[in-house]
Amino acid sequence: MFEKIDDSITKFLEFIMILCLSLTVIVTFLQVLFRYFIQISIPWSQEFLMICFVYSVFSGAAVLVSKNEHLVVDLFEKLPKKYDVLFRVIECLVALFVLSILVIYGSILVNQNLVSGQTLGLLPIQRAYLYMAVPLSSLFMIYFYVRRLYKVCFGYS
Repeated sequence: MFEKIDDSITKFLEFIMILCLSLTVIVTFLQVLFRYFIQISIPWSQEFLMICFVYSVFSGAAVLVSKNEHLVVDLFEKLPKKYDVLFRVIECLVALFVLSILVIYGSILVNQNLVSGQTLGLLPIQRAYLYMAVPLSSLFMIYFYVRRLYKVCFGYS
């Protein structure tokens, strides 16, 4: 049951990542065409590219965590099983701690920006929606690390 949820979340995050990267390529291409051939700059393109890039990076990070490819340290590769389990538990707990901080302070930043109504320079989009990538992706990563911790501790999926 959880595998279907994991797959659905991963597919959703991959869709966001692919969409944002595709939009980045398309808008960058248009920006180059407009600037060098038509001699007109697209003023909103830099901010739009920044939003797409931020969301693609953070959703990509969550996808990598779901596939257990995000952070790999091969320092203690051939340890006895009980030490390997201990280091995996420590890895998950440290990641959960850091991601919890990102969720808490990212949410505070998003709320402050929603209240202030501060927008980006040229696009009529509140900065809060740009900053929202941090707590959202961190929540997805927390979910995947909790799943990994459960698998390590109980040997189930």
